[in-house]
Amino acid sequence: MKSKSIALDHQNGIDALTLEESNKLVKVQRDILEIVVTGNDSQSALDSLCKITEDIVDNSIASIMIFNACRTELLVRAAPNLSHQACEDLNGLVPGEFSGSCGTAVYKGVPQFVCDTSTDERWKDLQKYVYDFNVHACWSMPIVDSNNQPIGSFALSSFSKREPNQFQKNLLQTASYLVSLVLRRETESIMLKQAAHYDALTNIPNRNLFNERIAHAMAKASRSGSSLAIFFIDLDNFKQVNDDYGHNVGDMVLQEVAFRLQKCIRREDTFARIGGDEFILLVENNEAVVELTWIAEKLQNALVNPIVLKGVGNSTNDDYQISASMGISIYPTHGLTSDELLECADKAMYIAKASKNSNIQFYSESESVRIEQ
Repeated sequence: MKSKSIALDHQNGIDALTLEESNKLVKVQRDILEIVVTGNDSQSALDSLCKITEDIVDNSIASIMIFNACRTELLVRAAPNLSHQACEDLNGLVPGEFSGSCGTAVYKGVPQFVCDTSTDERWKDLQKYVYDFNVHACWSMPIVDSNNQPIGSFALSSFSKREPNQFQKNLLQTASYLVSLVLRRETESIMLKQAAHYDALTNIPNRNLFNERIAHAMAKASRSGSSLAIFFIDLDNFKQVNDDYGHNVGDMVLQEVAFRLQKCIRREDTFARIGGDEFILLVENNEAVVELTWIAEKLQNALVNPIVLKGVGNSTNDDYQISASMGISIYPTHGLTSDELLECADKAMYIAKASKNSNIQFYSESESVRIEQ
């Protein structure tokens, strides 16, 4: 049975292929899709596709170039048999009418089959690359996204001057189609991971990711004999924001609070929203109470300036002063499990809320018993 992509190529000469060539195309698709569906990472699938294609077309090197995040230049995404220096020289290629085979394919959105790079106008500005890496022919097929917009190219470079036959053209088309599938799956996987591990409102880690991070951190701390701290952070009188301005404004306040507090933490620590106006912070490799106090004060200072609420209330801008109460627990002093540490930090936070002297409180068993009574 012919695969979908082969069937789509019926108008482009697929009938001219022999049964053996058609079977080769089907096998390429089957091999790469098997790598994808069995859970291997995208990079492995792209590297394998390059190697499989090179095995089919002798005297060639395959490469995959993809737009950077700004969609201004192309970067080598996969080229397992291309030298490091060749990849470095290709990185930053700007699509255009005379940008070699790959840059021109992306620029025009149509295949570019250059049979002699030394004389072809599309390669006139890349002659040093031709000389340095002995590239005499280069066939490139644009890779398109779900909206049929070019996002990169799949190319075969050759060490001899030659034209592609119909089978090789269809192989390039099949390869570019498979790359688009791999990249689409990669994007979907990233989006699913983002949804599963990050808070949709503030875009910071959620409880799921926090639980993963603290489990890893506690295992590491147990092996090394080090400690870690949990900060339980709860905004003061946040309900009043929702009551006075509505939940949309409340969401704006939560986003601003998350933004300010996240700027205060180290890269290796984890700051998460666990629901409502509650946040938690995991601080690793920190035993000194004075240093943890300094971190808490830094977080408090981030909220000193009022939050400007634009276009709400009776004026163009309203200023809202927000504050937070923080409870801190330390591993292993206050608990040996994440649940114990969170419970202790939560109790300390309520003690901080009840205190008239400070919004910061380290867990104390005696203080916790007094508050509960």
